[in-house]
Amino acid sequence: MMKKLITACLLTATLFTGYTAYAQQRAGNTIREGKHSFTLQWISWDHPGEVMIEKQKDATYTVKGEQRDEKTGDFVTIDGTLTVDSPKELTFNGTIRTQYSNVNGGKVCEKTGTYHFLAKGARKYWRLQEMDNCEGNNVVDYVDIYFH
Repeated sequence: MMKKLITACLLTATLFTGYTAYAQQRAGNTIREGKHSFTLQWISWDHPGEVMIEKQKDATYTVKGEQRDEKTGDFVTIDGTLTVDSPKELTFNGTIRTQYSNVNGGKVCEKTGTYHFLAKGARKYWRLQEMDNCEGNNVVDYVDIYFH
């Protein structure tokens, strides 16, 4: 009888510890909802645009916004969903559009599908990892979503 009681206590403690670790891990896979700064290096890091991030019921987040240069019309837009893989890794599914007059003949570069944002080192932003612009020729777009 005592052996069964000890086994039951150990099993309960193991399950509780496992659940607590799982809950803490899931809680770490969240990001702040609300407005975040958003930039494309061709436009400006000094005058960021803005995205709105909102949590959905299925633990994903919607993300939508833009950065636009009012003088030139150059822009970057984002519209889709984010999954938080870790506090430094996001998976994006949706569309990112960039247009800069001196890149890709001034035409819009549209990326639709699944992409990845990473925050490396001490950076305070997640950067799109699939950076190649539609122009090719080793031209890259630094599309960044800032923590705040």
